[in-house]
Amino acid sequence: MASRKVVAWVRLRRFLKHLEKKGEVLHIKRPVDVVYEAGAIADLLVKNDGPAVVFEQPRLADGSISPMPLVMNLFGSHQRTLEALGASHETEVGDRMTAMMKPDIGTFVKMPWKALPLARDAFAMPPRKRRFAAPCQQVRMKDPDLTKIPIPKTWPMDGGHFVTLPLVVTKDPTSGEHNLGMYRAQVFDEKNIGLHWQIHKHAADHAAASGERMPVAICIGGPPELIFSAIAPLPDNLSEYQFAGILGRRSLRITKAVSQDIMVPAEADIVIEGYCIPGETRTEGPFGDHFGFYSLTGQYPVLHVTAITHRKDAMLPATIVGLPPMEDGYLGEAIGRQFSPVLRFQHRDVIGVHLPLETGFHNLAIVSSKQRYPRQGRKTALGLFGAGQMMFLKSMIVIDPDQDPKDLEALLDAMNQNVHIATDVIVLDGMVADSLEAASPYENVHSKLLIDATTLAAADPRSSNEPLEGSFKQNVPAWRQGLESAPAFEGIEDVLAMKDVTDARMLRSSMLVVTTNIPASPSPRTGSDESNDAAESARREKITQLKNQIWQLDSSSSLRWLFITNDDLDLHCEKARRRLLWQLTSRFDVDRGLTFDDQKERMCWDATTPIPSSEHGVRRWPAVTMHSDETLEAVRKHPELDKYQWPPHLEFR
Repeated sequence: MASRKVVAWVRLRRFLKHLEKKGEVLHIKRPVDVVYEAGAIADLLVKNDGPAVVFEQPRLADGSISPMPLVMNLFGSHQRTLEALGASHETEVGDRMTAMMKPDIGTFVKMPWKALPLARDAFAMPPRKRRFAAPCQQVRMKDPDLTKIPIPKTWPMDGGHFVTLPLVVTKDPTSGEHNLGMYRAQVFDEKNIGLHWQIHKHAADHAAASGERMPVAICIGGPPELIFSAIAPLPDNLSEYQFAGILGRRSLRITKAVSQDIMVPAEADIVIEGYCIPGETRTEGPFGDHFGFYSLTGQYPVLHVTAITHRKDAMLPATIVGLPPMEDGYLGEAIGRQFSPVLRFQHRDVIGVHLPLETGFHNLAIVSSKQRYPRQGRKTALGLFGAGQMMFLKSMIVIDPDQDPKDLEALLDAMNQNVHIATDVIVLDGMVADSLEAASPYENVHSKLLIDATTLAAADPRSSNEPLEGSFKQNVPAWRQGLESAPAFEGIEDVLAMKDVTDARMLRSSMLVVTTNIPASPSPRTGSDESNDAAESARREKITQLKNQIWQLDSSSSLRWLFITNDDLDLHCEKARRRLLWQLTSRFDVDRGLTFDDQKERMCWDATTPIPSSEHGVRRWPAVTMHSDETLEAVRKHPELDKYQWPPHLEFR
């Protein structure tokens, strides 16, 4: 697609019209329930690379039909996210950002016209105040009622209806600087809605600094550039409103809210205004989240609604999150790719970064790094572990600069050939974690795993070269020096014959994944809140015994990677590796699941579902996001959806 060089999308309907011209919008004219049904349809479409969908008659929880359409799966493909950003390629936004951060003065002096795009972006940064007739305030609800808005409820165990693409506006009580963040919002009743901002977020900073009622606005819809601004990893000196102007090459129009002292985007579809009382919280959740589980309940702020305004032609955009792949995966990957030039600018050794959507973004990062001197890749990784949202990462694998981080098959090759467990696997104890991370026994805290899968630099003491003068050589196997191929494990038939092994598959010559049955394991559909110390002790003992059995086989010295997970996955079905990637990262806790042999030459990665236990420090285990049979039956009644099927590798046996 040709890049949209001058005109922003301005409003949501303009982008939707663009998609309609391309045949990428499905209109469902018959009534569709916002409770479960709409979300299940969107889920089916995104898992089949399907179009955006407009529900023209969303049926509310009380049975009435909302006059406001519900639109979902707007960004459910790589191409649609690219077009929403107005970009012609996957790094265009980042390239423009770095040009502003470090302008090429020499070129501009010689060829002044080359500076025009940069000047245009700079002039578009400051938002413009609109004093009258803001589109988002064309209609003011006489008696504000959140239940009259077609806000969906997606999963059977969700705590309520959630705004899933909310643009939450807060402002610093001292400086007055506005922040735009995307924090899910749970409808409690007609005039109260929960705000899931985690303690790491700017909104939480604003709340902590407020000594009285804090004005807040939840904006929904508006131009795609605004939606992307809310999730972009921006430097602290660049506001989301400014970035939206840069994205759209047009200053963002803002206006004063009708009932609160706060500025909101003038082109938003819906604005929910209100205030929070610092320190006041309410139980929020559960919520089917991007890790594929229901996030656990917690105490979060409450927005007391004082006004609801909207456009005359407003529509409510929503997404669903749950077992990947999901629409949020495409949003996250787009942000990651577009901001990679900025990341490279801030971390000069970074070549590329990939956050696989199957891992919920915060469970795994694959980083290609410059590797000119010893351990350079590790230095790169440690820098990224503290970079913005990447502070939530659980694991990171560093690869060579010429390797594509998106190539997962090449990643397995690198891990097989380049990783010496004893010297290339690093555990960082007690680091920052995502609040949504359920595998850790601690809220907001977990250990991190760093794997160095790079080729040895010439000066590395482990290389085959002579050590530098006065230095000593570090002994490693010849295969780690690149002098021979990594030895292969040849005992898979013996593993398959073990009574506790359901199935096994070699991923590479030194990498084996084994599935096993765990008695009393929490059901994927229901999870478990009940502590069962005996069952968790038995699970741990079973994994230990299975690991030892395998490690005692004749050729097991060559088996450096042993992955063990539940047998609810068919290892040989189509796209099994994509599901396996989710399973290995989402159920895995570094402290609990990682063990080594006595020489630290082999590693066992336990990704079986833990069983809640007070004795062993396992929190309640959440259920996986799964639609009910009744919901699936309702979806099957729509003839427009007959050609779409649920991918078999996402089913639980």
